[in-house]
Amino acid sequence: MRPRVTTILFLGFMSLLFASDVNVFSEVSAVPNTNRVVITWVTKSETGVQRFVIARSNDDKTYISLKRITAKGPGTEYEYVDQNVMFNDFSALFYKVKALDATGQTIDETSMIVHPNISGIFRTWGAIKALFR
Repeated sequence: MRPRVTTILFLGFMSLLFASDVNVFSEVSAVPNTNRVVITWVTKSETGVQRFVIARSNDDKTYISLKRITAKGPGTEYEYVDQNVMFNDFSALFYKVKALDATGQTIDETSMIVHPNISGIFRTWGAIKALFR
C-alpha cells in the first residue's frame, strides 16, 4: 500500500509542477478605438477556470483590476471595453487578462500593449480639466 501512496503523491506533485503550462487562451486582442480600448479573447480550455480578471497599467509594473468576468466555457468569446482611457495622457497602456481558479490563483495570463486612439476634443478637454485639479 505504501508504494501506491507514494505514486499518488508524486503524480499530485507533478500536476502542480506543470499546472502553469495550461494554455487557456486561443485568441487575444486589444484594439484601440476612439477614446476606448476593446479587449477580446477566446478560450480553448477553461479547465479549473472560475473567472477572468482584466487589469491595466501605464508602466507595465503596477496593474489595477478593471473587471471580473465569470467563465462560461471553452470556445467562448469574451469582450471588455475600457472606456476610461480618454483622459489618460500615456503613449501606451498595458493590459493583462488573467484566468483564475476558485481560490484566486492564476492558471494562465496574457499581456498586451496598446497605443490609445484619443480624439483631439477629448485630449483638449483632458488638458483643461487637469488645469483645475
